[in-house]
Amino acid sequence: MSRRLRATALILFLALLGIALAACSGPGGAEPTPTATPAATATVEPTSTAQPTAAPEPTPSPTATPEPTPTPPPSPSPTPTPPQAAEPVTITRADTSEKIVALTFDAGADAGYVDQILDTLAHEGIHATFGMTGVWAEQYPDAVRRIVAEGHQMINHTYDHPSFTGFSTNQPPLSREERIATLQHTEDVIRQIVDYDMRPYFRPPYGDYDDSVMVDIAEAGYTVNVLWSVDSLGWKGLTAQEIADRCVSMTEPGGIILMHVGSQSQDAAALPDIIARLRADGYRFVTIKDMVGR
Repeated sequence: MSRRLRATALILFLALLGIALAACSGPGGAEPTPTATPAATATVEPTSTAQPTAAPEPTPSPTATPEPTPTPPPSPSPTPTPPQAAEPVTITRADTSEKIVALTFDAGADAGYVDQILDTLAHEGIHATFGMTGVWAEQYPDAVRRIVAEGHQMINHTYDHPSFTGFSTNQPPLSREERIATLQHTEDVIRQIVDYDMRPYFRPPYGDYDDSVMVDIAEAGYTVNVLWSVDSLGWKGLTAQEIADRCVSMTEPGGIILMHVGSQSQDAAALPDIIARLRADGYRFVTIKDMVGR
């Protein structure tokens, strides 16, 4: 095809194309090509300059208030433990082969021959043992003072000589409280006269006692029941010679001789002879405390 024909064809084509485009647009004109609306951009508020925040003071970790260390209770100073009370014992004589003998005198009736007895003992350099009733001590306080001043021993013989068991008096036995009371009454009387403690030695009136007596009076501190191996029987009216013969012949090592201070007995008159003959036989005179060792 010649160039003229190609040019003519091109012009014709362009003309036709223009007509076609005009027909498509219509009377309202062409819609503008929509422009893509940019995605809304979030408006960034200007960042306010943060006020400087005061750095918080570091809160100190709470320091636990130390619990006061409990002060241990003070250890009490050891209280001296009192010695254990000895088991109650009844003695009629000491268990010994040694030639020792205890002279004992009960004081429960009248003053009798107490001064004569004390004079003899002082002259011979002998310490004896006196069974003391509270009633007698109340009546003869000077004799009590002399007995103690001259180094003799006293043992509790109750207040007014009742039988603990009632055996010798045909009376009901004393109650536990009565047994303790008669001993403590005597203690009170003695302490008003002299500073002297008769415990743990006692002598039951008439020699009447049983296991219950030993248990009861041990509570009051009396644990040595002092009986006798020889009774002079002066209270029965024996003569001084009969008393001396009886006491000397019946005495054995560790013996305990029972006599009385009262005027009914001739024990005081027999005493010098008893001492002389027993000494000649090798005997030494001791108190009950010396003999028992408590």
